[in-house]
Amino acid sequence: MCHQSVGLVQNAIEAAGIPTVSVSVRPEITAFVGVPRAAYLRFPTGEPLGEVGQAEQHATIVAAALALIAQAEEPETIVELPFRWRRMPRVDGGGV
Repeated sequence: MCHQSVGLVQNAIEAAGIPTVSVSVRPEITAFVGVPRAAYLRFPTGEPLGEVGQAEQHATIVAAALALIAQAEEPETIVELPFRWRRMPRVDGGGV
């Protein structure tokens, strides 16, 4: 689903008084929309919770994202979570 669409829906839900958090792999789009709070992961587009079939990883990421509802103290907070995609190449050009 489109980061911008999710952000707009998130803002509408927040306006109704329901706290929300989104998961983003494109923080620049998420920031542009001005979501109340989001968890950013350095994962490929289309796999924001991690690799397919990794239920434990998915649950861990969802729990970390939901924790932001209580932790985020300022509006438009985007927090980078510490999880890494194992198959993404390192920035320094070394292995995966």
